[in-house]
Amino acid sequence: MKFSLQSLQDLWNNKWLFGAVLSFFSAVLALILANLSTFENFEFTTYDARFGLRGQMETTQDDVVLVTIDDESFIGLGNWPFPRVLFAEAILNLHDAGAKLIVMDIEFTEPNKQDPRQDQVLAGAVLRAQDVILAGKWVTEFAINDIVNTYVIPPIKALRNTRARWGLVNVDEDPDGFIRRYLLFQTRNNQYFYTLALEALLHLNSAQNGKAGRNEDGYFVIAGRRIPKKDYNSMLINFRGPAESFPTYSLAAVLDDADFDLLGDEDTDIFEIHKETGTFKDKIVFIGAAAEELEDTKFTPFFGYKGVKRKMPGVELHAHALSTLLRGDFIKTESPVLGLIMVFVLSGLTMVVTKWLQPFRGMFAVLGIVLAYVIWGVYAFLNLLVWVEITAPLTAIVLSYVGNVVHQTLTEQRERIRIKKTWQHFMSGNVIDSMLDSGKLPTFGGERRELTVLFSDIRGFTTFSEKHSSQQVVQKLNEYLTSMVDVIFKYAGTLDKFVGDEIMAVYGAPHPYRNHAENACLTAVEMVARLRRLQRKWSARKQAFFQIGIGINTGKVIIGNLGSQQLFDYTVIGDDVNLGARLEGANKQYGTTIIISEATYKAVRKRAIVRELDMVRVKGKNRPVRIYELRGMRSLPRIERELIIDVYTQGLNYYKELKWYQALTQFKRVLRYFPTDGPSRVYIKRCLDFIENPPPENWDGVYEFTTK
Repeated sequence: MKFSLQSLQDLWNNKWLFGAVLSFFSAVLALILANLSTFENFEFTTYDARFGLRGQMETTQDDVVLVTIDDESFIGLGNWPFPRVLFAEAILNLHDAGAKLIVMDIEFTEPNKQDPRQDQVLAGAVLRAQDVILAGKWVTEFAINDIVNTYVIPPIKALRNTRARWGLVNVDEDPDGFIRRYLLFQTRNNQYFYTLALEALLHLNSAQNGKAGRNEDGYFVIAGRRIPKKDYNSMLINFRGPAESFPTYSLAAVLDDADFDLLGDEDTDIFEIHKETGTFKDKIVFIGAAAEELEDTKFTPFFGYKGVKRKMPGVELHAHALSTLLRGDFIKTESPVLGLIMVFVLSGLTMVVTKWLQPFRGMFAVLGIVLAYVIWGVYAFLNLLVWVEITAPLTAIVLSYVGNVVHQTLTEQRERIRIKKTWQHFMSGNVIDSMLDSGKLPTFGGERRELTVLFSDIRGFTTFSEKHSSQQVVQKLNEYLTSMVDVIFKYAGTLDKFVGDEIMAVYGAPHPYRNHAENACLTAVEMVARLRRLQRKWSARKQAFFQIGIGINTGKVIIGNLGSQQLFDYTVIGDDVNLGARLEGANKQYGTTIIISEATYKAVRKRAIVRELDMVRVKGKNRPVRIYELRGMRSLPRIERELIIDVYTQGLNYYKELKWYQALTQFKRVLRYFPTDGPSRVYIKRCLDFIENPPPENWDGVYEFTTK
């Protein structure tokens, strides 16, 4: 069990392997869902939409004409059912008008017991016309959803004796009630019974009655046609358009000749005109019901075409099926194996782009995949006459994308929590969040980057420790360090380390930002302010307190997780780091609190209030560095600005010009009002020394630091 849990954990942590497994199961689930009614109906809807995109086709080349029992027929002929002699008359009229073939979508499967003569008249008309296809039907008997018996009901014996062909008129609806497929045949006792359109095709090809077709690798072959099958015994109808795509005439118009009078005022002898103009000459004429009350209208892919919701008469379904058979422009379904492969390939491709591009950008790539596949499905239908199923692949894409996004989100969330726990002691939560959002996390190794480093140290801490108990030292140090770290985090600094009572902080890393020098200076000023508040608090309790020194430098440093593979630390190294530490120590010599380098000053000069301290050369370096005392980041009191800044600066300028007496005068003016000002004291001592022992002629004004 332990091994199993560990294996699952390892699988979860391997994003590519887990993604592959997830995409596989997404594909499997998509294939399962595709068989559910909701998903199946969606596939039907997308199939129907492709007909809408294709639009209506020209039908004149099919030579198909419809004669329908419509509302006009009821007005001119009376109530339904019509006498069979009327259909006999219609057959003879069409034959005389030159019809090539007459296809009856009206069942005459029961004898007329009230007037048997009508059956004979109808049979005589069929016998005379010869080119007539009659209608039969296939009956399936059920008991508790199980088929218990099937049989065929052919036309009545009188019609069968004419040796006219007859075909089944049954149609097979899809689960959503639409007609998309056309039955080709039914079998019983190894005998084929063909449907109306297929019998019409056989007649037009002069095939013998009872000619057997054969199944051949997804096709039904008969009368020189290889008909691609949708399932065992059906094909897809290539509909030419919505209802009345073929020329349509009322049955009343076919009967309305010079010898027949319609009821009421409808009689116009219109059929005589049709005979003269050749309306039915060399045409395939389908006769069937179209009126809604006869309940033989069907839903097809063109229901709702151009916003018109209109069902198609059943007789027209047979006409569209025959048109498909005659033209041979069959709609094929894609290979099941190819369809299966596409589901798995698209699911896997979705996983790859989601992992590679991350969820947000990956979403647009996935939408591109979806769009490309839909376009392919439409193209294949319009140009190749192939029904490419869309539902299962799109479902697999969605499941794979959602699954991988959820996995990636949970994994990243867990990683964010781990990183936050790791870094929360070194930087503020906002900086951690910015670092995580940028995706630039520290890795083993280093990089060179311009940053700002801050060093802070307690003055005389060793002496302070010797005079107080360890408990007092730890308590006061904790209070001090906590307050200082709060300030560092406030200004987006990263706590690099504590070295005893020394604090080292880095600005601009690990998450880079521009104003790192300004943030370091703001930190230093507020650290001093916080220390002053602590000092007042300790003084009120009659407790000893201490001072600090702060050094800040900006420059190119090496930053990263440095160390060994077993133990490493995120830190910075380099000459500019060392200079920052030297500046912190230089506060002791100048009696100052905050010293910044020239590089830092250049970055903050628009805001910082400073005074130049000196040009120094630190130990181990030949290049001198100009250093400054940071007095604040906001305005100073007027007297402080006039004396500490202006008068002091004038004295420093005299000093650089070797005018020792003038310099002494200015520095003493500062001490008159600020007697503890360290830099003024330093320069007074130097001026006195140079008055007694002038510097050499090549003196460059640089002060040498002889200690670290």
